[in-house]
Amino acid sequence: MKSCGIIDTLSTTTKLIQPSMANKKSLVPSESPATGKAKAKPAAKRRIPQQERGHKTIEVILQATGEEIARGGLAKLTTKRIAEAAGMSVGGLYEYFPNKEAVIHALASQWLERVKDGVAAVHPTKTGCVDLIRYLGMVYEAVRPQYQQVSGVSVLISLLASVPELKALERQIDLQVNALLTDAISYLLPYVGKDQCSAVARTLTILDHYLLIESNMRDPAHAAMFDMHHRICQHALASHFILMNEQARLAAASAEPQSDPQPVSWPAPRPEAPPDVT
Repeated sequence: MKSCGIIDTLSTTTKLIQPSMANKKSLVPSESPATGKAKAKPAAKRRIPQQERGHKTIEVILQATGEEIARGGLAKLTTKRIAEAAGMSVGGLYEYFPNKEAVIHALASQWLERVKDGVAAVHPTKTGCVDLIRYLGMVYEAVRPQYQQVSGVSVLISLLASVPELKALERQIDLQVNALLTDAISYLLPYVGKDQCSAVARTLTILDHYLLIESNMRDPAHAAMFDMHHRICQHALASHFILMNEQARLAAASAEPQSDPQPVSWPAPRPEAPPDVT
């Protein structure tokens, strides 16, 4: 799973959310922070953070949003609740985000980016890993915290599948993650075709994603069993491709032209006696 960072996250949010609001295709209905009734949002200029303090403020806002989603779901989420949870005024929140839809989009974007960054961080060229099975385990452990420790992640994952703007963003990040995995597997299995490496990368992405959802969100009581089954599937698939790579390597080696052996005279000449130094 390189990082676009908070600035790029906010930039992506502004570009993707604002057109949808113009067409009245928001994530959830907008409401007034005071009354809960729908009303137009103020057209104040949004602040683009240039200092560390601004980045920290956005991080606080996103963390508060995740906690509010986990606590009450999207139905109860308002800009007022987000602001209160973040310890700021609604007006202060509007300096960074035009509405709660933009905050949700930024939170989902941040989650996807962190999954991608986790995958990128364990690439064999960075870790020195030379074993496919070990590498796949490192990928799983790198992305696991994003499913275990992020507040409101189950709702975010549901939104990724149902909201067009977020679905497009997920597809974009998904392609980048698959490219990272494909490159890493090709690096470790140089005699396996690129298409086959891409297919196994996609298979493992699906396996990791849905087993992490089951073990952390839907059925945590059986998390240990899911982890064991995941390792079995992972080892079986990796072993198959390791064998395929070795067979292709041996075939390539046997197909290489052999150099002609040097003629050997028979009987071989006797070595000269060492000089007499007495």
